Amino acid sequence: MPHQVDTEIDLTEQKVDSKYIISSQHRRKGNIHKCIWIISLDEEVNCFVQAIKENWKVGSQAWGLKIVNTVIQVVGHNSRNRELKLAKFIVGNDKDIWHGYPADYMMRAQDRPATDILKAWVNNGYISKAKMSKIRLGHSCNL
Repeated sequence: MPHQVDTEIDLTEQKVDSKYIISSQHRRKGNIHKCIWIISLDEEVNCFVQAIKENWKVGSQAWGLKIVNTVIQVVGHNSRNRELKLAKFIVGNDKDIWHGYPADYMMRAQDRPATDILKAWVNNGYISKAKMSKIRLGHSCNL
């Protein structure tokens, strides 16, 4: 069943001192002009939890990856049905509740991770320096 309403997720078991909401506009029956998650609700939450625990954030923005056996996985697609592998998380207007969506770094400059985040991903072996440069510039790269 598609997710129809925004739902706050309890993160106390994951020991994260933040609140997270599943945003219905970024799910299959959500807004067709938005980037849409194709991963499960649990995978979305796990991606957020990892981003927070790894400190892949700058101010009110954080970025995440879904990694399986050292391979970055597709997390969603944009309105043109292009696969997206990066996730972006932002704090809402009340400054306490986060929500996220698949990040389209090629089409939207604001979806490009901060350089410090990209460097952390390079240091962890998730991406190469060449891919870091391409992402920073909004160029296509095979993640």
